[in-house]
Amino acid sequence: MKVRNSPLWLLFEHVVPWLVLATLLTYSYAKFFRHSYGFRVSPGSGLVVSVFDQQPEPTLRADDRILQFGSVQWEKFQSDLSMPFFVGYQPGDTVPLKVERDGETIDIAWKYPDFNQAEFFDQLNSEWWISYAFWLAGVLTILLVRPKDTSWLLMALFNFLTAIWLIAGSGLSAYQIWYSGLVLRVVVWLCLPVYLHLHWVFPRPLGNLPAWLVGLVYGVGVLFAIAQALQLLPAELYLLAFLVAIGGSLILLLIHIWRQPSIRRDFRLPLIVLILAVAPAMIWAALATTVGIPESYGGAGLLSLPLLPLAYLYTAFRRRLGNLELRVNRFFTIYMFVILFGVIGLLIVAFLDTAVDFPGKAITIGFTSALMTAAAFIWAYPPFERGIDQRIFGVSHTSKRLLEIFSTNITTSVSQADLIHVLQEEVFASLLIRQFAFLHFDQGSLNVVSRMGLDTEQLPEEKDVPDLLARSGFYRSPDLVDVDQPYGWILLVLPLKLGDKLMGFWLLGRRDPDDFYSQQEILTLGSLANLTAIALSNILQTGHLKTMYEANIGRYEQERLRLSRDLHDSILNEMAALLIRSDAPVFSREFQQAFEALTERLREIVSDLRPPTLNFGLKYALEDLADKLSERNQGSVMVEPHVQTEGEWHYPDLVEHHAYRIVQEACGNALKYAHAKTIRIVAGLSQESFNIQVEDDGIGFHMETGRKLNEMLVKKHFGLVGMLERANLIGAEVDIDSKPGAGTCIRVLWKSKESI
Repeated sequence: MKVRNSPLWLLFEHVVPWLVLATLLTYSYAKFFRHSYGFRVSPGSGLVVSVFDQQPEPTLRADDRILQFGSVQWEKFQSDLSMPFFVGYQPGDTVPLKVERDGETIDIAWKYPDFNQAEFFDQLNSEWWISYAFWLAGVLTILLVRPKDTSWLLMALFNFLTAIWLIAGSGLSAYQIWYSGLVLRVVVWLCLPVYLHLHWVFPRPLGNLPAWLVGLVYGVGVLFAIAQALQLLPAELYLLAFLVAIGGSLILLLIHIWRQPSIRRDFRLPLIVLILAVAPAMIWAALATTVGIPESYGGAGLLSLPLLPLAYLYTAFRRRLGNLELRVNRFFTIYMFVILFGVIGLLIVAFLDTAVDFPGKAITIGFTSALMTAAAFIWAYPPFERGIDQRIFGVSHTSKRLLEIFSTNITTSVSQADLIHVLQEEVFASLLIRQFAFLHFDQGSLNVVSRMGLDTEQLPEEKDVPDLLARSGFYRSPDLVDVDQPYGWILLVLPLKLGDKLMGFWLLGRRDPDDFYSQQEILTLGSLANLTAIALSNILQTGHLKTMYEANIGRYEQERLRLSRDLHDSILNEMAALLIRSDAPVFSREFQQAFEALTERLREIVSDLRPPTLNFGLKYALEDLADKLSERNQGSVMVEPHVQTEGEWHYPDLVEHHAYRIVQEACGNALKYAHAKTIRIVAGLSQESFNIQVEDDGIGFHMETGRKLNEMLVKKHFGLVGMLERANLIGAEVDIDSKPGAGTCIRVLWKSKESI
C-alpha cells in the first residue's frame, strides 16, 4: 500500500518527529533535574537500591523498603499513577520516611537534597539516551526510505513509540515524574498493534491481512491505551501487552526465517549488533565480580546499543536504500570496530589500573592507550573491514587484490557474457561502483556492451569519442562537476587499448562510500581495462573464426555431397553400363571379380561421403553404419547396434548429419587406434532429444588433459577435436570417458525445445 501525500500524512512526516523530540527532551530534563531524591528505589517493590546522599543517622541504607513518605502510603502511591513522588515537597524540605529494615519499622527524617553530582552520574550511566537512537532511526526512515508505503509508516511509528517508552521508563516511571508512569503504559499499549503489524510485513509480508482484522487489532490497542490513561486497568497489566508485543514480534520473525530462507543472510548484522550490545555488559559484570574491575567502566558497554535500532532499520529497508546502502555499510563497519576496540582497550586499561600502582601510572596508561589506538587503526582495521565486507555485506574482494584476482578471469573469458559477468558482478561490485558503462569502439561506431545505473540517453555517442579520449585517466571530483552538463555523471574515463588500437571505453560514475577514485585505484583499473581490451579482442576474433569454421564445415559437407552425387550418378552408372553394352568384349572371370570389387568400393566411398540411409532417419542410418562396419571387417570386429526409438520422425538435417559423423568418427577411432574387438552403438531417440553412446573394449587412453580443444590438439587427438566441434555446431554435449586398458565410452546428448 502506498501512503498518499494527504495532509494527514504530511502532518505525520513534518510534525510528529518534532513532537517526539520535544517529549524526549522534556523527560531528559526531568530525569536529571527533577530526580534528585538522594537515593534510587526499585520500581514496584519500594526497595532502596542505592543511597547517594549520606545524611546523619538514622538515614537510609541499601535494602531498606519504603513503607510511607510524608502522609502517602507506598501502596497508595503505586495505585495512583498520576501522583508524583515526594508530592508537596521541594528540595531542602524534610520528608518523614517510614521504612522497613530487617523486619523492623524505622522512622527517618530525610532531607530532600538538591541537585547532587553522584546521582546525576548514576542517571547518566543508564539507557535513557538509547531513546534518541530510536528517534534518529525514525527520522532516517522518514527522510531516506522509499517508497512511502505501509512498511515506511510502521517503521517510523515503531521507532518513535519505542523512543517514548524508553525515555519514560528510564527511571522516571518508578517515581511517576510528570505522568511518566501513565505515558509509559499508554505508549506500550499503542506499541502492541504497531509491533505486530510491522513484523508481519517485515522484511517481506507473510501474506495479505484482512482490513477488518487490522482495524480490530488497532482498535483494541487504542481502547486499552485510553482505559490505561483513565486508570481503569490494573497498573501492571501493560506488562502483558509488552510481552505479547515482543514475544509476538519474535515469533513472527522466526516464521519469516522459516518460510523465507532468502532473508536469513539479512539477519547477520542485527545478530552481531545484538551480541555487541549484550556481551560487553555481561563481561563487565563477570569481571567486576571475579577480579574486582570497577563497575564504572561497564558503562562503555552501552555504546553499542544505539546500533540496535539502526541495524533494525537497515535490515528492513536495505534493498530500498539504493546508492546509500554501501555508505551505511561503512558506517556500521567503523562503529562496530570502535565498539569492539573500545571494549577491549577499556578491559586492558581497567586491568592495569587495578593491578599496578607506581608513580606516573596515569601517564603510562594514557600513553599505552594512545599507542594501542594508533596500532589498532593502522593494522587491525583493514582486515576487520575486509572481514565485515565479505561476511556481512557480501563484498568479495578489495581493490588492492583486484589485479591479482581478476586478471586471469578477465583474459580467459570465452564469451562477451562471461566477460560482462566478471566485470559487473565481481570487479565493479568489489570496488563498490554503482554507475558504469562498457562501450566497444569499432570502425567509428560506439556500441554499448554493458551498463549499470544508467539510461541509454545518458551514454555518449560517436561524436563524443575525442572528448572521452581527452578526459581519459583523470578523476573529476563530483564537487567540481556540473551535473546538468552533458555526461556530468562520468567521474573517470578509461580507454581500452590493444597496442595503439582503441577497443572501447570504461565510463565510471557514482561509487560508495564517497565517489572517490584514488590514483592507485586508477592505475589498477587502467591495467584491468587493458586486460579487458585483450579479452574483448580475443572474444571477437574467436567469434569470427568460429563463423568461418562453421562456413568451412558447411562448404566441406556440400563438397562431399557433390562428390557423392557425381560418383553415384556418373562413375557408377557408366561402369554398370560397360558390362551390358552390345559390343562389350568377353572379360575373364578374374577381371569381372576385380570389376565388381572396384564397384563395391566406390559404393562404400559414396556411402561415406553421404549416407543414403540418412534419408530414412537417424535410426536406420546408425543401424546401417553398424552393419557395414561389421561386413567391412569380415567378422574380426563385432559392431552391435542397440537403437531404441519412440516413433518415426526426422531431426533437422544438420543435426542428423553431424550426429552420424560423430558416431562414425568414434567407431573409426575404435577400429583404427583402439584395436577394439567389440563396438556397441547404444542410442535412445525421442522426438525432442537423443542420447547416443559408442562403447568399445579397446586399449583406451589417458584423459588427464581434460576436455580443452588446445590440449587435445597438442596430444594429437584430432578425431576427438572433430567430434567436439561438430557437437558444438548443433548445440550437443559430448562426454568422453577412457582409461588405459578399460576401453572408451563416448556419449552424445542433444536436446531441442521444439518437436520436429
